[in-house]
Amino acid sequence: MTIWKVVFLGAVLACAAGAGVAAAEMEKLKVAISFAGLWTSSQPIFCKDRGEFSKAGLVVDIVATRGGSENVQAVITRAVDIGYGAGLSAVLAAQMQGADIKIIGSGFIGNSDSFFYVPADSPIKTIDDLKGKSIAYSRPGAVSEVLLRDLSTEKHIEFKTVSGGALDAIFTMTMTRQIDVGMAVPPTAVDALRKGEIRIVFDGNAVESQRDVVNRVTIANGDFVKNRRAVGTKFLTVLHDCIDWMYAHQDEAVKMYATLNHIDSDIAARSLAFYPRDKMELSKLTGFHAAVEQAVTDRFIEQKPTDAQLKTFVDVLWTGPGQRGAN
Repeated sequence: MTIWKVVFLGAVLACAAGAGVAAAEMEKLKVAISFAGLWTSSQPIFCKDRGEFSKAGLVVDIVATRGGSENVQAVITRAVDIGYGAGLSAVLAAQMQGADIKIIGSGFIGNSDSFFYVPADSPIKTIDDLKGKSIAYSRPGAVSEVLLRDLSTEKHIEFKTVSGGALDAIFTMTMTRQIDVGMAVPPTAVDALRKGEIRIVFDGNAVESQRDVVNRVTIANGDFVKNRRAVGTKFLTVLHDCIDWMYAHQDEAVKMYATLNHIDSDIAARSLAFYPRDKMELSKLTGFHAAVEQAVTDRFIEQKPTDAQLKTFVDVLWTGPGQRGAN
């Protein structure tokens, strides 16, 4: 064998060995998101599309759920490692029933993105007009159900709540008058809002008890936290940086969001206005204890967890610079 062939063969073997090592170092991770296409829950998709997870040595498989208990069940059954954007009330209900899942980070603070609407010609104008009406929420345990329960309590108004499932289905039910008031999260119904086909009666900020408390969280199954803690921490760290990038590059973010949802850039930009950056901090469980109290009031859980239970329920993996977990 000639010298150049030996050198070439050695180089090939070295590259192959290096590739093997690189492949072996990649950590696989399966993540469930609530409602693909929403700005909050789609952040892992954007991060993956930009190649940031792979740069950090993560192979992230993303699956979409329809929110509420569905996201939680995916984690409980070990179908996924992490659930991103799960409703806190649904998580607490599962934990109180003995589910081995951990709250490893925040997801979204407040409810600035949830709005409840009616057809433009509806006689319903204000919250006071909701008495005796039918109002949609997505899934049991979802943030939208929590909002309606607390709105009824705070405003002393009785109305009928209906689980409508997917947001598109709720829109159809509302426009065909099967229900009186629909519920949406951008970009759903934003085009109809722009065209004047619907009117917003109230949004999540109208519910004072839920305005500045964590309502969506990031969860993982107990085995994952115990055995692959560093992987979970890396995922949250990279995701945090990706979210920062999206807000620092709004024009590009709007294009990515529009492409994902097959909408025009104007609707995408209008949708992003519902999401202040500080509400998407992953490390701070702002108002967590108040949210737990509210879960008892809303009867998602029968009694408040003990301090010992809460210590097992919450295990924030990435706290960020100078930040803590629940408060």
